[in-house]
Amino acid sequence: MRLREAVQGYLAAVDEWDAAYQKYYRLPGFGARVSGDLEAEQRVYDTRRRELEAMVPRARRLCLKYELKEPFSGLLRISLGRYAPQQRMDPTIGRSERGAVAQCLVELQDACGEWATPPGEAEPKQSLLRRLLDYLG
Repeated sequence: MRLREAVQGYLAAVDEWDAAYQKYYRLPGFGARVSGDLEAEQRVYDTRRRELEAMVPRARRLCLKYELKEPFSGLLRISLGRYAPQQRMDPTIGRSERGAVAQCLVELQDACGEWATPPGEAEPKQSLLRRLLDYLG
């Protein structure tokens, strides 16, 4: 499932960015400029974000189709570097958001999967008349 891979890549990129951001004493307010030590992490983050942004509309439609709560657009509303590392140690994307995304991915995978008859189960029996006609014909 490409959506699962995109979400996992995005979350990993956010975690890497957070880890690099926490290394040094900084002032809050990431804004539009990126310090030199965060350039590599920012490039990876931007790439993963674009991949996820491309898949969010389809994921939103699937969630509506299967009546699931859609957590993916909330992932894209995060702001990196909003707080200084010395002010806050919380991750950018919390456990509850990650849990909601994981649960939605599992439910989407279950809902989108094809239902096949289990190997031990036989095909439904035909009516007595149909079996008699097949036998005589």
